[in-house]
Amino acid sequence: MNRLIPTVLALSCALAFTACNKQETPQETQKDVAEAQADAASDMKDAASDAAATAAEGQQDVQEAASAAGAKPADVAEVGRDAVEDDADAAYKLAITKAEGDRKVAKERCDGLPAADQKGCNASADSDYDAAKQMATEEHDAAKANPPEKK
Repeated sequence: MNRLIPTVLALSCALAFTACNKQETPQETQKDVAEAQADAASDMKDAASDAAATAAEGQQDVQEAASAAGAKPADVAEVGRDAVEDDADAAYKLAITKAEGDRKVAKERCDGLPAADQKGCNASADSDYDAAKQMATEEHDAAKANPPEKK
C-alpha cells in the first residue's frame, strides 16, 4: 500500500505534464488568440492613457515652473529633466505592456500547433519578448541618461 501512493502520484504528474502539450482545436486556438488580443489591446489602451497623462502633467509642471515669479532657469531645467524621466518611465511601461501582450498572443497561437512544435514556438515567443524588453530597457536608460536640453 505504501508503494501505491507514490506510484499513483507519479503517474498523475506524468499525465498532467503530457496534457499541457496537447494541440488545441482551431476553434479553441482562435478563441484564445482573440481573447489574448482583446486583453492586450485593453492593456495597451490603459498604458497609452497613462503615458499621455504623464506627458501632460510634465508639460504643465514645466510651464508652471517657467511662469513662477522669480523662477530660476536651473529650477525650470530640473523640472524639465524630471518630466523627461517620467516620460521615459511611461514609455518603458508602454513598451513592456506591448511586449507582454504580443507574447501572450503568440503563446496562444503556439497552443494550436502540434505538440512537437509547441516547445520551439513558445521559445520563440519568449525570445521575442526578451528582445523587446531589452530594447525597451536600452531606450529607457538612454532617455534618462541623455535628456533633451530645454531652452
